[in-house]
Amino acid sequence: MPSDDLIDLVLVGGGGTSADVLAIVDDINREAPRYRVRGLLDDALARGSSRFGVPVLGGLGDAPQLLGNGRLVDCLGSPRSNTRREALLQAKGLADLPFASLVHPRAVVAGSAEIGEACIVYPNVVLLAHVRLGRHVTVLANCVLNHGVCVEDFGILASGVNLSGRVHVGRAAYLGCGCNVREDIRIGEAALVGLGSAVVRDVPAGAVVAGVPARERPAA
Repeated sequence: MPSDDLIDLVLVGGGGTSADVLAIVDDINREAPRYRVRGLLDDALARGSSRFGVPVLGGLGDAPQLLGNGRLVDCLGSPRSNTRREALLQAKGLADLPFASLVHPRAVVAGSAEIGEACIVYPNVVLLAHVRLGRHVTVLANCVLNHGVCVEDFGILASGVNLSGRVHVGRAAYLGCGCNVREDIRIGEAALVGLGSAVVRDVPAGAVVAGVPARERPAA
């Protein structure tokens, strides 16, 4: 693809997810050149500095002036901050700007699966029949989402999460590495599931659960 036809990307956030996204973009471009990363935005990093080999263009609030015809990539979100991600994008004026969705070429995505705007799908993820990802959903490496799973907007699945059929993950929920969720379970909005947990009953909105089987715990 001629360089003028490449889609410019600006990464939102300079944490570890942005390093992963740069690797995902490299792998996509090896298959067929599509994207060009202009830099990243982070309120905690100095404008003009470098992070993971790309320039820091400014803070999050600079996005409307810097983006041009490009697309943002949502690299925000952690177990402690994920419930605030949507409000932060709103406050900084990014919520209505265009975001790219990135799907690693080694992900397996069924033809009936749906991936919303601003999603990131890591390598070796499996999205089976009629899976639906909302907007700003991040699915890390080696996750398996079985038939009919729904992950609502701003959900994050850390590496190695296994969701059985028809599991519903609520808005801004965070599922830690290696957790397993039984079929037909509902995980509530802004819930946090600890790493390695086995979820065999519904999780209330805002709850923190962990263990085998997962039980509700006090918020840290």
